[in-house]
Amino acid sequence: MMKRCVVLLGIFLPLVASAQKVPGKHQQDLLGKGHVHAGVSVGQGYKGSQSTTTVYSPKIQYFLASGWSVALEGRSLKSNSFYTFTYLGAGLSTRYYFLRGSRFALFAKIGATYGQSKYDKYDPVDPASSRNGIRTNSWQTNAGLGAHYRLGKRWSLEATAERSWLQSSYLTPDYNRWQANVGINYLLK
Repeated sequence: MMKRCVVLLGIFLPLVASAQKVPGKHQQDLLGKGHVHAGVSVGQGYKGSQSTTTVYSPKIQYFLASGWSVALEGRSLKSNSFYTFTYLGAGLSTRYYFLRGSRFALFAKIGATYGQSKYDKYDPVDPASSRNGIRTNSWQTNAGLGAHYRLGKRWSLEATAERSWLQSSYLTPDYNRWQANVGINYLLK
């Protein structure tokens, strides 16, 4: 047991020490205070090991301080399951870039969107019990971790893994999913 602890300490100590370094100037060019990014990400939602939803999310991101940003986000979600479920909303999120290198950064994010979901259910056993077009206004919240990679002076790629919660309401199911997203960002200012 002691050997495992020493090995883990040897692996993670350099990472902790590098997190304390002053970030590279080039990364500051993208993640510095006052900067504005526009971006879009695309992803898949999972329940268990099976893909269940497709997610699109455009955003405008503003850096309040070096490494800390808020974003205005749109979110479009469509289920790939037997019953059709869609969600369209807008909201706010925040990110903190806790590990920054010259090209690579890791971040944590949390956010909430408010929008409308539409649920179509058809029961093949009892066609009279179909419920089509049930619309509900609801909040979707999400939290996750991500990686950011600087491509050049203005462009960057990102990948996130997040948990998304969309509450259920009368006659509609909850859509709580793990999501994996990839996106691209452009520095506007």
